[in-house]
Parts: sequence; C-alpha cells; structure tokens
Amino acid sequence: MNAARTRRAEEALLGAALHRPASLPSMRWLPAGAFASPELGALWSTLQSLDLSRIARNDIPAAVTAAVAQLEDQGVRTLLTPTRLGQIAGACPDPATAPLYGGMVVESAIHRSVEHAGQQLQTAAEQADTDQARPTLDQVTSTGNRLGALGAAWTAVPETVRTLLDTPAEAPLHLASRTGRLRTDPQAEHDTVASLLRQPGQLPEVTSWLRAKDFSDPRLGAAYQAMAVLDTRHAPIDPLTVGWELARRPGPQPSDQLLAELEQSGTGGGASFFGAQVLGTAALDRLHTAASDLRSIGRHPQLAPTAVLDSAQAALQPAAADRDRLHQVEHSREMAPADQEPAPAAHAPEMPSPDHEMEMDL
Repeated sequence: MNAARTRRAEEALLGAALHRPASLPSMRWLPAGAFASPELGALWSTLQSLDLSRIARNDIPAAVTAAVAQLEDQGVRTLLTPTRLGQIAGACPDPATAPLYGGMVVESAIHRSVEHAGQQLQTAAEQADTDQARPTLDQVTSTGNRLGALGAAWTAVPETVRTLLDTPAEAPLHLASRTGRLRTDPQAEHDTVASLLRQPGQLPEVTSWLRAKDFSDPRLGAAYQAMAVLDTRHAPIDPLTVGWELARRPGPQPSDQLLAELEQSGTGGGASFFGAQVLGTAALDRLHTAASDLRSIGRHPQLAPTAVLDSAQAALQPAAADRDRLHQVEHSREMAPADQEPAPAAHAPEMPSPDHEMEMDL
C-alpha cells in the first residue's frame, strides 16, 4: 500500500478524532499498532486515554498537548509539537468519515504486516542450514498465528466499513512462478536413491514423509516414486524392475545405466538420514518461495484485506505441510531403537547362487 496515502489516512483519522472526540469510544476496535507512523500511533493511544467529552471544545488542543508532553518517548514528543497537532487537525477531509479512515488504516496495516512476515521468512530460509530446517519451518506456525490475529483485527472493523473496503480485485492475482530451485543437495538425493536401491527394505522408513517432489533432479524423483509404488505392491525392487515401472510413466527417467550405478554405489543403510537431508533442503526452498509470495501479496494494492489474508494463508500451506513432515521425521527418529550411521559405500555385489534366487508366487 502506498506509504504517502497510508499516512494521509492516518492523519485524516486523527484529525477527525480531534474535531469530533465523541467518536473515540466507538472506535476502540482500532489498535495503535495498526499505524505505520509510531508517533501517530502514540497520538491515537493518547487520545483514547483521554476523556475529552468532559473538556470544553476550546480547551481540547491544550489538553492533548499536555498529554503528549507526558509521553515517555522523547522522539515522539519532539514530533508531536503543537504546530504538528494543528496540521493533523487540519488534515481531515470530513470528520464524519472517521470509521472509514480507520478501516483504511487497518487495511494498510494488513498489507504491511503480510509483506513484513514474508521478509522475515525469506531471511530465515536464506540463512538456515539444512539441519536447521525443522526449527526454521516452525516459524510458519507463528506466521499463521499472526495472519489469524490480522484476520481478527479486520473482523473487529464495523461491518459497514468492511463492506465498503472488502471489494474484489478487478484482475486476478498472479504470483511469479520459479523455473528452478534455489537450494539443492544433489549428493543427498543421489545417496537416498542409491541406498534404497541397494537395500529396498528401508523404504517403509521414509515413504511416509519423503515425496518425489522433494528431489530437484526429476530423474531421481521418478526413480524414488517408482520404488515407492513397487513397495506398496510388495514387488521385488532392483534396477530392472524399477526401470520397467518407470517405462510406464511420463516425464524424465534415469537410464538403465544410471540405475545400475546407483545400486552399485548404494550404502547398506542410511536412507532415512539422506532422505531427511533431501526433505530439509526442499522444505527450505519451498519456504523461500512462500515467503516471496507473501511479500508479493502484501505489496499488491488491488487486493482487499480478506483477499490478502486468504491468499497469504494459501501461500503458506505448502510450507506448513513441510513443517509437519519434518516433525514426522523427528518423531520417527525418536521412536527408532538407535541411530544408525550410513554404512560404507558398497563394492560390486556378489552374484547370488541359483539356489538362492528369489521366486515369485503368481
């Protein structure tokens, strides 16, 4: 929302309050924190603390000036001089429109708060290491709570005012889509698929929380998805069966040679460890995307308050789902009997004897 226009709305509201102090009790739904200018928010709190109905109209300027002089913040006192108070009083186009001005102040605060929340999440996503993904994604919870508080603040605005301001945008919201990932961990993705190919029995440890979309390499994501599908069918899993399943699926696929190399390089365990790194990396990347979307939503002047909040909540949903999956990883680790370090890289596997070949009951 335009900063200059926001300031004009805040000054108009305060000017209306100075002209018509009797309206102040009916506007306690507007918190001082909604003001973009701290000194104007302090003046709003001061006006709400005074019972101007008992003061003669001609004595109101002196009473307000005296109350401002008692404020603890010297910087605020310096800005709210008698001359400045006179300017604010003269900045109101129509004192009777005070409730609408107040709604405009809340609307601007919603835009500003959503953009600020996006900036905070973006900074957190950029600075966090992969092993800090879970506590970093926990910030999504506090952001969601903040959006809920903003929604409650908007609901507190009189319905007549909300009806005037909560108008649909003339053009639909289009958020910029990214063509690639900003954060990847190719080694962890390779090691996850290689370990699972080498020891498919680990799949139940990861399929409840690891998704193919977590892989930045679509070939490895496809291979993981194929193994997960085969596991649900209780089918044998090896490079040939995985390749056969992949042949039925559209999109990028690993070559037979790559599948064989993955199996050869796989470790005897550690898929959960590597998979958690894959998920953590993807979650931080998606958090960055959600944060960028929040900033764009907050900056969109055509979106009314309800549309801003609904769009922001929707933008947070992927990150919230990742947060829940990261907690699931943490819980599964706590329930495990003991942490297992990934085993050393395997050498070429020994060929099984004919007597030990697996047979399928058809």
